[in-house]
Amino acid sequence: MAPLMLAAVGHGSTALWYLTRATGLVSLILLSATVVLGIVSSVGWATERWPRFLSQAVHRNLSLLCLAVIIIHVVTTVGDGYVPIGLADAIIPFLTPYRPLWVGLGALAFDLLLAVAITSALRHRIGARAWRGVHWLAYLCWPIALLHGFGAGSDSRLPVVLFINVACVVAVVAAVGWRLAVGPDVSPRWRFGAVVAGALFLAGTILFVALGPLRPGWSHRAGTSAAVLEELSAAQQPVAATGQSATRQTVPSTTSTAPSTAAPVDSTQKDPAVPFSRAATGTYRTSGPDGAGNVVVHFHMALQGSAVPLEVTLTGAPVNGGVAMSASQVSYGGRQGVVTSLVGSTIAATVGGPGGSIGLTMQLTLDRATGTITGTVSGASPR
Repeated sequence: MAPLMLAAVGHGSTALWYLTRATGLVSLILLSATVVLGIVSSVGWATERWPRFLSQAVHRNLSLLCLAVIIIHVVTTVGDGYVPIGLADAIIPFLTPYRPLWVGLGALAFDLLLAVAITSALRHRIGARAWRGVHWLAYLCWPIALLHGFGAGSDSRLPVVLFINVACVVAVVAAVGWRLAVGPDVSPRWRFGAVVAGALFLAGTILFVALGPLRPGWSHRAGTSAAVLEELSAAQQPVAATGQSATRQTVPSTTSTAPSTAAPVDSTQKDPAVPFSRAATGTYRTSGPDGAGNVVVHFHMALQGSAVPLEVTLTGAPVNGGVAMSASQVSYGGRQGVVTSLVGSTIAATVGGPGGSIGLTMQLTLDRATGTITGTVSGASPR
């Protein structure tokens, strides 16, 4: 099997990637709240502390805030450039080669919300009847956006994301159920049909999520073109930095059966003095997931002509065949440190201890079939 390279794809900023993921979740929360408040307003529910006009005002302002967050989500997704999603793909559904159906649903939801916003601004010119007809599209946006998030999102399997999605579903379903129960204008036939349709939607969504995004290999099954899959196969998701400077990178999370020790070295050789550049060989292995759902990827390497082992440990959530790093540890002889950046096929780290600090640069090739590592390691005094 051909060796698997650690390689980053795309040229976008890591901050943009984090922002597009965060705004995607926030927009779903805001859209769910908008739908719930819209349902509350539709039946005229009010109390002394919460008059009806307050529900309408909050509903309107939440709708505008939701649209603004979605625009940020679209702009950061396009600007990030990690996956091939252009501005046209964000507006015209189902054009992108990256998960076309699921990204297309997001574009469709965005278009529907734009239509609602534009017609709301022109409400007095187009008439209440036309506005109300278009306004119903806002309710259609919610299930479309929900499926978009599950199908196109990179974090669907993370516990916090699952919790947010479940909470949004529960809130909207509860509001719809309450509307059907207390709404005086709902006929028994419509009430029965709505209950059946809602039950089918919930069952279908649960089945889809369980058999789709929550199972490994979703990127391949989501309809991404072969060319894009080939480009992303070595690095599919971003690193989640936690107090460390890091750029997008993944490493393979396939558990290796290879031995956990590197090739033998001559113990009579000394630690090379900086600056140096030496060939490196070794192995990697994966353990977990633990109770928090995280896996640990451990690299054990030996430098040519040196008896000093180099150990690198990455910890994070498993994501689409890789790991989204949330912590790291680097050990080089008696020196300890962390990964400072991951750029392309290069891992950079700084270690300190007896004898001073060293900046390490590792350019590695990982063979998934054998669990072995080859490459070069360079050392220099940190700037």
